[in-house]
Amino acid sequence: MDYKTTLNGNEYGLPIVEIKPGLSIAVFDMLSSRELAEDSSKALFDKLKESGIDLKKVDTVLSAETKGVILAYNIAQSIGCDMVILRKEHKIYHKEVTKGAVNTYTTKNEHFLYLDNNQVPKLKGKNVLVVDDVVSTGSSLDAMESILSQVGANIYAKAFVFAEGDAAKRDDVIYVNPLPLF
Repeated sequence: MDYKTTLNGNEYGLPIVEIKPGLSIAVFDMLSSRELAEDSSKALFDKLKESGIDLKKVDTVLSAETKGVILAYNIAQSIGCDMVILRKEHKIYHKEVTKGAVNTYTTKNEHFLYLDNNQVPKLKGKNVLVVDDVVSTGSSLDAMESILSQVGANIYAKAFVFAEGDAAKRDDVIYVNPLPLF
């Protein structure tokens, strides 16, 4: 069974998958479809324009690996600003990092997001737009906010393609569509 949703005027079926007894989610995997990735990015950019925030004030777009890379690139390109991607692993070539913890129900264990501190000048004192594919428990967002706070960035806005479950009730995020839990 699929959950039907519309992005940028096109309908998509997101497969519903049980992730633990009594909890299923609609899987949003824009990495497997160029069209879905493009429509997601366009729909999110349009939602940002409709939101009333001044996109000219955004200095940097920030997201996390992996699906967030596509969104960050496309949104930064549309705005005409820089971007930074938080990594899911501490790479050996990142001499110094800032990190934030993540606990979500789509991963088995606690993990971290890492900022290569060489990227701090793109963030410190800057207006940062946080983007990602889905906000649900808020754990990934909390980690991103923690990292941005640690480096002195201003979180200008937070935007997602989907707000899943209770996240759709949040008033501090911009999102294209709600996404129910099953």
